[in-house]
Formats: sequence, C-alpha cells, structure tokens
Amino acid sequence: MSDVWVLPAEATQTSLVWFCSPRTSSQWLDHWTRQRLTWWRKFALSPSDFSSSDVPAEELVEAASRGVRIIYNFPWGQEPLETLWSRGDAELMQTHKGARSKLQCRNGRKTVPHVISVTGNVDRGLMAFLSNSLQLLKREDSKQRLQQRKVLKLHPVLAPVKVALDIGRGATVELRRVCEGLLQEFMEAKISVWPGYLDTMPTSMEQLNAKYDEMGVLFTVVVSENTLESGLLQLRSRDTTIRETMHISEIKNFISRYISAADKI
Repeated sequence: MSDVWVLPAEATQTSLVWFCSPRTSSQWLDHWTRQRLTWWRKFALSPSDFSSSDVPAEELVEAASRGVRIIYNFPWGQEPLETLWSRGDAELMQTHKGARSKLQCRNGRKTVPHVISVTGNVDRGLMAFLSNSLQLLKREDSKQRLQQRKVLKLHPVLAPVKVALDIGRGATVELRRVCEGLLQEFMEAKISVWPGYLDTMPTSMEQLNAKYDEMGVLFTVVVSENTLESGLLQLRSRDTTIRETMHISEIKNFISRYISAADKI
C-alpha cells in the first residue's frame, strides 16, 4: 500500500438534516454522534481507529453553536470522515425571511425548529474502510520459507464480491455448466459473484486463493468432477482459510445466512 493516497478533486458527499426542538438540540447532536460512530465501527476490522472529536470554537462554521467530527486514524494521521453541526434556527430564518410563523412547529409551544446537520465524505470513508481492512499476514510455506499474504478483510456486508466460482479437475464443459447454474442461483439471491471459471489462463489454487484474498472475496467455491458424481463441492473461507465440503444444494442458503448474520452483529 502506498503511504500517501490522493483524494480526487471532486468528492461525493452524504448529507442528513434533522429538525428538532431548541430545548433538545444538544441531546440530538450527541445522539447522532453516537449513531454515526457506531455505524462506522460496526463495519470496521479495528473499530478503535474510528473516534469522535469536538470541533474547536475557532473552527465553528457560521451560526453553529457546536460541532463534532467523526475521525479515522489513517497510517499518515487523522482525517475527518463526517462533520456534525448544531446550527440553531439561523439558516432557516435566513432562507425563509419574513415567514417565521410558517416555520414554527408546536412542541408544547410554537417554536422555530433547530437544525442538526451531518455531512460525510464518501471517498475518504471508502479509503478508511480499505485501510482498516487490509491485513499483511506472514506464514511459512511448505519449504519453511517466510511469505507475506495480503488479505482485504472487508466486512461481509461491504465486500463487493461475496463468492468466487472456480473449477477444479474434471470435464471442463460439464463443470462450467454447473458453475453457470450456481451463478444464476447466486444472482437471483442478490449474492455478487466473480466468475473465475471463465478464466482460461492456467493458475494454481494457491495463486487463486491469494488473488481472491487480495480482492476481499468472502468465499471461494470450487466445482470438480466430485461435484458431478456426488453433488459435493469445496468451500474456502477468506477469513479462516479453512476448506470444507458442502453439498451444492446448501451453498446458496449458507452464504445468505452468513451475510445476514454479519449484518445483525
């Protein structure tokens, strides 16, 4: 990984605007800070790299009484991912001059609501998750030589590719037909798939595993002549590197349940 990542000139932003009673605006800012920090940490491999920090008084934007930043600790230092502001009612009043009565809401008594805003930088957030998820693992090969293995351990919900489909030894045409059927099943279940079986370049299984680990692929499914005979295929996990045998009829539900369970943690 390069030590310096350069952000593009244009950035994609997220925005949330929350209206609340003037009496509870401070509590709502605290609430949204907790919610946003919890969200970032939920998908992180190292949650402690995400933190929150109050914006110094001299850096407050116009009309804001308080500000909080959600921060990620990159290898080169801390950078903000989101900023939350307690903006009061000033922006509403400036935008809708002379219409105070139309802006008022009843919360015991009529008041102009206060605004809590949350703005995030999607590009920097993506970099944060990529940085947080990349692991460099060392292991010894069969000849006791120390090797380094890169694994992009993205959270199962965030991993862009959930399954890689490949073929082992056996009749290539028949095995590809089985892969096509599995591909269709996965797509119907909205499970993203990498069709590795279409690659005609000869590659060892060890090289394939290394490639898929760097891509962050959750599972590698290998269809072989054994699948044609008994319906059994091999499933390898990115996170544990354990290979297990599973019947072809069970694979889709297993992966769906795995992703759903990870989302609920």
